[in-house]
Amino acid sequence: MENSFYYFFSATPQVLAAVLALFGVFVVFKIQSIKNQLIGIGQSVIDEVQSPINWRDIYLTKQMKTDAFINALKQGIHGYDIKGLQFNINLIESGFYEGHKKKYKILSDFLDSLIKNTIYWSIFTAAIIIICLTILSQGDYFLCHPLLLTITLLIIIGFILACFSGLIYILIKSLRES
Repeated sequence: MENSFYYFFSATPQVLAAVLALFGVFVVFKIQSIKNQLIGIGQSVIDEVQSPINWRDIYLTKQMKTDAFINALKQGIHGYDIKGLQFNINLIESGFYEGHKKKYKILSDFLDSLIKNTIYWSIFTAAIIIICLTILSQGDYFLCHPLLLTITLLIIIGFILACFSGLIYILIKSLRES
């Protein structure tokens, strides 16, 4: 019983940390991909506005000249400023550019959701790791109380299942095409 206790509560944090690191790689690449798509939308707006065959006027919500608008978009692109780029794209009132605004909003909301969920489940996983290591350090106490050990073990297994469910959810979300 003693060996099983120590193996379980020492191996669990290692496995969780490895899974957390592995899924983090996928999420980082997905975040980078989404940011590149958002930058691409900003660039396509610039290209369409500057196109010599563009017969559509661009109407902006603020009294801003088209050149200033294009410069603001270019600064957002070169500075990788996703929020600033979104602010400027939202200034467009022309119906022709609604598709760009809508796609940008969908991708931006997806990015925000992915980041928030990743932070939440990463903190949850880190908390489970810390709890397991804390329980491991109190091994003598838990081994003397079999009922407490059984209840703690069942609770930790439940947390681990929740953790894996959350991490799988984020992994699926990050691998899905938005």
